[in-house]
Amino acid sequence: MNVSDSVVRNLHQLLVQIADIKTQIDRGPRQVKAAGIQVDAAKDAFQKCKDTIKQQKMAADRKQLQLREREAKIHDWEGKMNAAKNNREFQAIREQIAADSQANSVLSDEILEILEEIDSLQLSSKELEEKWKLVDADRIKTETNVTQKLAGLQLELARVEGNLSGAEKLLTPEFTVQYKRLVVNRGEDSMAPLDDVSCGGCYTGLPPKILDSLRMGNAVLCPSCSRLLYRP
Repeated sequence: MNVSDSVVRNLHQLLVQIADIKTQIDRGPRQVKAAGIQVDAAKDAFQKCKDTIKQQKMAADRKQLQLREREAKIHDWEGKMNAAKNNREFQAIREQIAADSQANSVLSDEILEILEEIDSLQLSSKELEEKWKLVDADRIKTETNVTQKLAGLQLELARVEGNLSGAEKLLTPEFTVQYKRLVVNRGEDSMAPLDDVSCGGCYTGLPPKILDSLRMGNAVLCPSCSRLLYRP
């Protein structure tokens, strides 16, 4: 089968172009998806911070309620202490007041720590919300850019595929059968240029018989990788 090197070279270039355009087209949705994942992660971080603030506020409220209840008990104990009938009863009430006062002191410290943590979390919440908004703005920008780029790539793909169809019409029927089989199985990787005396695809040295056949304009496959060879 005789076939011009320029024809095979042109076919290979067009197939490589098509593969590259399709790769760029496939990359677009992945970029949009990745941007969406970043937005979801930023939103989740903000929501978790808000949830933590809510939980800490509830914890502070519970402890403040306990504090008020203990203060009320201390007030009651103080009344009973004043009405104590003997020194033993007075001392027991006094010890109870001291224990409750100590517990209230610990509780007050815990409440203060929670309130300080809430203040810190609220600052973090504002930062996380701002980050979420920025990431979401980037997502919108990415979606817009990808949509615009995809429109151009689809037009370019149609143009190059049209060129490929035109180039394929120059092939002989006999060569077309072998060419189609190769392209279906390997796409743009079905051909390779001659690299001095080696296959440009697998870099295996070629015997003189194959090199001579190429010079005569015959369609030759690399004996090692089965790519269709052509002279650059």
